[in-house]
Amino acid sequence: MNNKVLSVQDAVFPAHPFSGLLAIGRERDWRLQDMFPALGLNAEGRPPEDVRISYAQARESLLQARHHGGADLGILSGARKSLPALGAMASGMLAQATLSEAMHFGLEYQLIAGAMVQLQLEPGEHTSVLTAQPLFDDSELQDFLDADHLATAINVSRALCGAALHIDRVELRGNRQASRSVAEGFFGCPVVYGADVSRVIVSNKVLDTFLINPDPGLAANSKMRCDAELAAVGLTGRQSLLHKLVSLQCDYRSVPELASALGISERSLHRLLAREGCSYFQIAESLRMEKARHYLRNTDMSLDDIAAQLHYSDSRSFRRAFKRAVNLTPSEFRLNNLI
Repeated sequence: MNNKVLSVQDAVFPAHPFSGLLAIGRERDWRLQDMFPALGLNAEGRPPEDVRISYAQARESLLQARHHGGADLGILSGARKSLPALGAMASGMLAQATLSEAMHFGLEYQLIAGAMVQLQLEPGEHTSVLTAQPLFDDSELQDFLDADHLATAINVSRALCGAALHIDRVELRGNRQASRSVAEGFFGCPVVYGADVSRVIVSNKVLDTFLINPDPGLAANSKMRCDAELAAVGLTGRQSLLHKLVSLQCDYRSVPELASALGISERSLHRLLAREGCSYFQIAESLRMEKARHYLRNTDMSLDDIAAQLHYSDSRSFRRAFKRAVNLTPSEFRLNNLI
């Protein structure tokens, strides 16, 4: 199982995801060579085409950039990235017949473009939801990465089907210091901060928009090129440890059960968690709190029922855990989120 885990130590991320930050940094005269040492930038602050770095190498650079750029940097950075910044998958997206097909192609090969969160498109009857899920366990950067990647996806969608792309609503995690006017100015729709999961809601009619130059032959060729690049970089079939744990519903399983499901020993799982800087308890508790906020915000379930649903021993244990995580009691949170 180990060789299929995408690690924070794997040097697989190209320069594409940093293009927005580098453009902003050049305009603001940041000391980019000092800020991004792993990218090997030249005197003009531009990286070599074939550079690849690990998430661990990128992390300190991203934290420094966010410190310099402020709370709105994720939106501003994503707004500066366009199709050419997506590498080999750009031609495949351009060759699709509809925006929906282009987005599905891009999501299938998002690791090629250096995605540091997992974007997923969830279809509904009338609208679809583009969600940002963590690739690695990193609460310090997650809000920034969510905003950056979702803004990139919308910027690319506009390039594919026109600047008039209509979005119904955007919900972003955390950062209440960010300027709502900046986000709403970019997305062109209401933006809510403090959401459980960062996401963009868009009408299915928008996703059905026809693109101007569909080319089945180019689409098939681009798919082969993207598959080859994934294989060359060693990303075929790779998932981060966090993604694997979430998919296995680690909030409902013990460590021995998870190790068994992963086909490894408990000792090996603990080593993997340590290598990736993950805490099993924190990941599981974070998932439970995400579900708890959803139930409190969107249902009238009693605290006893929510506690049972989330496998707490009783509602008192749930209330203590929720207050510790959110700094509000469940009742206070529900009252604050009444519409």
